[in-house]
Amino acid sequence: AAKVSLGVLGVVSQVTLQLQPMFKRSVTFLERDDSDLAAQVAVWGHLHEFGDMTWLPRQGKVIYRQDDRVDVSSPGDGLNDYLGFRSFPTLGLIVARVAEEHVEESNDMARCLAAGVLPASFPMQAYGFTNDGSSFTGYPVVGYQHRIQASGSCIDAKDNLLRSSCPWDPRVRSLFFYNTGFSVALSKAPALVADMQRLRDLNPRALCSLDAKMGVLIRYVGASSAYLGKTEDSVNFDFTYYRSYTQGRPRAHSDVIDELEQMALRKYGAVPQWGKNRNFAFDGAIAKYAKSGEFLKVKERYDPDGVFSSEWSDRVLGIDGSPNIVHKGCAIEGLCICSHDSHCAPEQGYYCRPGKMYAEARVCSFQPTSHRDHNDEI
Repeated sequence: AAKVSLGVLGVVSQVTLQLQPMFKRSVTFLERDDSDLAAQVAVWGHLHEFGDMTWLPRQGKVIYRQDDRVDVSSPGDGLNDYLGFRSFPTLGLIVARVAEEHVEESNDMARCLAAGVLPASFPMQAYGFTNDGSSFTGYPVVGYQHRIQASGSCIDAKDNLLRSSCPWDPRVRSLFFYNTGFSVALSKAPALVADMQRLRDLNPRALCSLDAKMGVLIRYVGASSAYLGKTEDSVNFDFTYYRSYTQGRPRAHSDVIDELEQMALRKYGAVPQWGKNRNFAFDGAIAKYAKSGEFLKVKERYDPDGVFSSEWSDRVLGIDGSPNIVHKGCAIEGLCICSHDSHCAPEQGYYCRPGKMYAEARVCSFQPTSHRDHNDEI
């Protein structure tokens, strides 16, 4: 083990690094229905050291990643080159976005048909895994830890004057989406999943937008003694879904996804992933950490002049102000949780209403003319 001093580079002055012997991993993907997902989420992470799962709520399926450590002598030189992190022809990305926008403005049937494309094509390509770095011959894929853990060949792609690009390249009007994430204590995860399934069952088509981006990624995070660490083993849920380039334009069935997120954060005490999420998720988040006061003291000690702080970080950490930005249409963009119809888009038929299952939620819900009661405040 070796100790490295970080000085004023952060709130930690010293960290201990410890090396471990090289090892390989063995990966197999299994597809099952989601009837026992609530039970599986409680045990899968204990059964497989690097296991995770991807839930496709509209299809009622789960893709289980059976991922375990194996001896370095195990045969195989597998590689994880995840399909979503590769470089693509720029024109193709632009055309795909135009098609996505057209589908979004269409109807549920069109959206759900389009949502089945990635979940059908990814398994056929083994999600980008290969047995030898170039071809896939079957599971399990066995390879060294560093070749299985990390993925992202797009970052190594040669500069070719934007003839190809990464899907997230801001210079290209291609894919644009929200990516939100939160973690909930493992002990509460089965009940949360069961509630999510019950909400899904009210209208399965409402969650096609999640299937379209390869579903909900469910991963495991170990407990930590760090000031902002998890006090107990936790489960992380990652949502990715369509976002319009036009500010203030509602998404189809955005109320259902917003209800899912509010239910997790409020009913189950989930904490947001610091590097993701929309503004409302961070409101009160710092208070969910038992050692937040100690963290802020250390932060002040090592950065008294706020060199590494910003107006945003001060709001998120509860030092000065709120992460919420309240104005007309703020809930459409996730800048606030609506309490007033004007926080939604009433001129487009979206009004602030309670959640369909979690009544404490407040979401922007589309109301046909015959169902509008014009209650301006909730």
